[in-house]
Amino acid sequence: MSAARRWLDSLLPRSLFGRLLMALLSTVVLALLVVATLIVHERRELALLGSGMGNAADTIAEVSSYLARLDPQRRDVELDEYRTRRIRAERHRWHQRPPRPQDTEAIEQAFAQRIRKQLNSDYSVRVSEARGSWRGLIPIRGDLGKDSKLPETNSQLDLRSEERWFDVAISLPDHQKIVFRTPAPPPTPPMPGQIFINLGLLTLVLALVLYVMTRSITKPLSQLARAADAVGRGEGHQAVEESGAQELRDATRAFNTMQERLQRYLDSRTRVLAAMSHDLRTPLTRLRLRAETIDDPETQNRFIADIEEMSQMVGGALNLFKGLNDAEAPVPVLIDDLIGALQEEYHEMGADIAIEGHSDAPLLIKPQALKRCLSNLLSNAVKYGNGAVIHIADGEQLVISIRDQGPGIPEEALEQVFEPFFRVESSRNRDTGGTGLGLSIARDIAQAHGGSITLRNLPERGLEAVLTLPRAGDKTAT
Repeated sequence: MSAARRWLDSLLPRSLFGRLLMALLSTVVLALLVVATLIVHERRELALLGSGMGNAADTIAEVSSYLARLDPQRRDVELDEYRTRRIRAERHRWHQRPPRPQDTEAIEQAFAQRIRKQLNSDYSVRVSEARGSWRGLIPIRGDLGKDSKLPETNSQLDLRSEERWFDVAISLPDHQKIVFRTPAPPPTPPMPGQIFINLGLLTLVLALVLYVMTRSITKPLSQLARAADAVGRGEGHQAVEESGAQELRDATRAFNTMQERLQRYLDSRTRVLAAMSHDLRTPLTRLRLRAETIDDPETQNRFIADIEEMSQMVGGALNLFKGLNDAEAPVPVLIDDLIGALQEEYHEMGADIAIEGHSDAPLLIKPQALKRCLSNLLSNAVKYGNGAVIHIADGEQLVISIRDQGPGIPEEALEQVFEPFFRVESSRNRDTGGTGLGLSIARDIAQAHGGSITLRNLPERGLEAVLTLPRAGDKTAT
């Protein structure tokens, strides 16, 4: 993922509900802004039409087209004629207010655009505020007759001092430039404040409706995600309520069916394997009794060693199945107390266990199951590393690291050791009494708590087992 994408993702809400609601609200707000912009544009057009400037624009376009069709000599005659009279373009009176610079620029653009609509692309139109004398210009004035002569000086014009004028420069197809002078249209009337209040209320109502709709879509997904997480941790979970859209109901129904079938399969397999492991104890006991009757001591010892190994494997299998069917209820436990109790037990057995760090608050766990998980990890560290150091780091996750000074594990076997009955022959062989189930059981317990276990070899010497347990939301069994 690129840095820009990670930065953008950090700005967005993490939940689907938040992102969906944000997208819908953004769309609504954008639509309302477009509507407001269109209203402003239409008000500007209405201001032009209401002031009579539409007629002035039409007149300028007609005169420009007419002059463009004339030959140069005839055009000069007509231009002199137009410059000495006022062209009548009906318009309404208005009370002008001092325009803002942005209003003037917008009106100029709108006025020029109206003229361009009636001329083809061979003409060039530019509108600006009037500057300089009237000489050489074609005046357009709505309240004087068409044949009224233009006075020689501005002081003789019948103009109010506050009235503003526009110069409209038209470039004909042959690049000759003619300039019209016409009264400037009034500024666009200000937007009434009530319309913004109405738009704000509309946005609030739409936000509430979108919130309810979005919640109705995402809530069933959240329930389904929690149920799937519980099933992944091996916890029994009731059927999820079917709600929401039809597609969500179908997905929930399929999940409930899958959960029921999976639970039946696991229960059946666990009962069968547990019964087989239990029943193996009887023939193993008979074999041990018969081995005692063997006269050859060497042969007898070999038989007994094999029987002991089989007994340990059967016992480990029973413990594994017991862990799969663990019905222990989760309770808040301070991890420091649990690890402290384990430290005392191993000290009594002569093992050296050191503890670094501490947890900040109790964690919702199955205490006996987690104690068994930590005990399996500590047993390996003590047996093959001659002691262990436990480091506790608390935050959004509770991380428990167990380090030893043993020979470590080959890199290619760091994941294989979690498989049932797998043993690294170079350091953990049958003579040590291991069955290859301790790490498998420990990982199952960690996953049942929503956590994980990883192994890594330390740079100098030793092995580190890292147990990670989620704290945010305490996603343990419910």
